[in-house]
Amino acid sequence: MTYRELYFELKKKENKYLNNTAIKTLLQDDGGFNDFFNLISHFDEEVKNLDKINKNIERIMNGEPLQYVLGYAFFVNSNYVVDENVLIPRQETEELAVATLKTIIKMFGKEPKIKIVDIGTGSGILGIYLKEYFPNSHVICTDISENSLKIAKINAKNHNVEIDFRQGDMLEPIKNENDISVVISNPPYIGDSSSVEPQTLKYEPHLALFAEPKTKYYEIIMTLIDSAIMSNKFLIAFEIGEDMKEELTRILEEKYMGIMYKFEKDIYGKDRYLYIIRDEGITYVA
Repeated sequence: MTYRELYFELKKKENKYLNNTAIKTLLQDDGGFNDFFNLISHFDEEVKNLDKINKNIERIMNGEPLQYVLGYAFFVNSNYVVDENVLIPRQETEELAVATLKTIIKMFGKEPKIKIVDIGTGSGILGIYLKEYFPNSHVICTDISENSLKIAKINAKNHNVEIDFRQGDMLEPIKNENDISVVISNPPYIGDSSSVEPQTLKYEPHLALFAEPKTKYYEIIMTLIDSAIMSNKFLIAFEIGEDMKEELTRILEEKYMGIMYKFEKDIYGKDRYLYIIRDEGITYVA
């Protein structure tokens, strides 16, 4: 069977999960094609592994996320290994990574030798991304899950970067550190499972999704603002839930009066990011 024949056969089977994007991605993956245009140029070639594709199609039609089926997900400019032990990277987290990178350059220059900590690293995407751009920096990635760290270590190896991985709950792995310049985190922030897509609820790790109260892990990380382990100039960058701005503002104003912070919106106009900065030389973020 050719890719052309299989493509149009699968189009007839489309459902909520086996959409056009999933179909194209499965065929591109089978042939090692970079994009759909490359696939089209090989449309009349024989499919390499039809049995594997058929098995993957069945899994996807039953609701399993495409990224888990393939074993990888795209983030910013590269692929990362993922499985059911780690969250699937979202576009919102890509925006956090890019904006944080730009802010680090403004605060510390293009080739900083600083200490960066990614708390709750999951698949390691944030820490690895920053280490690739700032190779002279010491990047520490922490997670409570041993299985998550196994995936993160694979990704670090695939991206040829050296990361200091540490297992433990929240701030425990870095309690003996000092002179930390950047902390980045996309912690669990969902309080009510009824707001979560059924597919996400079924397949993605609940440990990385839910928090009670929603601000629990932000409040823990925010204690770093007054901690001796932070450098005199620092950045704390968060991805947040779209409905958390008011509550996080209250916490910052009540507990950390005078600290500079800014909320940023995602491309859909939702409040999705919080940047906390201690640096007299900068008054804005990317």
